Amino acid sequence: MSSSTSGSQPPIVLYHYPFSPYAKRIIWYLHLRGIPYTQCLQPMILPRPDLSSLLGIKYRRIPLLSIGRDVYLDTRLILSKLEDLDLPSSQPKLSAAPGTDALALQTLLSHYSIDGGLFSRAAQLLFSLDNPLLRDPKFLADRAEFATGGGGGAPPKFAREDTAALGPEALADLRDYCQMLETTVLADGREWILKDTKTPGLADIEAVFVLHWVKSLPGALPKEQFSEDKFPKVWKWVARFQEAVGETTKPPQKDGQITTVKGDKAQEMILGAGWNEDSEKKEVDAAEAIVHFHGLEKGTVVEVWPTDSGSGQAHRDVGRLVSLDAREVVIENDKGVRVHTPRHGFRVKPSSQAVASSL
Repeated sequence: MSSSTSGSQPPIVLYHYPFSPYAKRIIWYLHLRGIPYTQCLQPMILPRPDLSSLLGIKYRRIPLLSIGRDVYLDTRLILSKLEDLDLPSSQPKLSAAPGTDALALQTLLSHYSIDGGLFSRAAQLLFSLDNPLLRDPKFLADRAEFATGGGGGAPPKFAREDTAALGPEALADLRDYCQMLETTVLADGREWILKDTKTPGLADIEAVFVLHWVKSLPGALPKEQFSEDKFPKVWKWVARFQEAVGETTKPPQKDGQITTVKGDKAQEMILGAGWNEDSEKKEVDAAEAIVHFHGLEKGTVVEVWPTDSGSGQAHRDVGRLVSLDAREVVIENDKGVRVHTPRHGFRVKPSSQAVASSL
């Protein structure tokens, strides 16, 4: 599916920082598939000039995955692309088969963890912990701007006494999630989320990433409520998953197919490559309501951004509309990078910059 001019596989570059729970979703997938890739490590807080200056990408979330000059945003789109595309790998694809109950379960677990608020609840536990980051004014200002969208002016401060009070409610939701897995999906003693599978799949990634993250935070889960005694099937499943992705060896297993580069080298690799997808052959679907509402067409200068967090004007990507359908939006920015965003959870409209320049 590559349209690289040389016919070779375009380079795969993952932008992330090691402690990002969302980045783990992509790292685990690449590891389980045996897909070789390059990583470009980023700071936990802005600025990230490797992206904003070198690639012209304003999106502030982590991770991002580039395959050639196509850059994919949002882990749900990234995972679906990794499943769809024909990439070099040593292991088969991880998704459940189309049209099956297993795929329904995999999809529901994704929605439960992300749209259903499980991750957001888990994040509230941070404020009840003695974490040095919560005493760092730069980190707090960055995350306040992220949470509120950065609409201008000083972002509100996190009041620790108020946010810490959310911890008990978050624990109740996490306990309900563990109880659900223990008494339903894992109740029959299966090894993995999908029955009769010998290795973890995409459903396991969707189900485990929030629990994996909170279990790694010292003191986040009180032992009297969360332990192997309380949830033996869940705890053993998480341990099996950690072993499968190479996290239980000491030191943790290093994937020999990963190389690490600085931002300038990553830029060279990306801008020197061809397209991974021939998006120019795709259309702007006139049947989509958003196309009719805004009068969008190929070549319209638009801006795209996430609707829930990190949505401030400074973090909206602007570019020429290449394609739009029910699944994704593709734009090409002024650096010659094609940015792919999902339709779900993202908004697209004619760029205010383009409108201003035409007046």
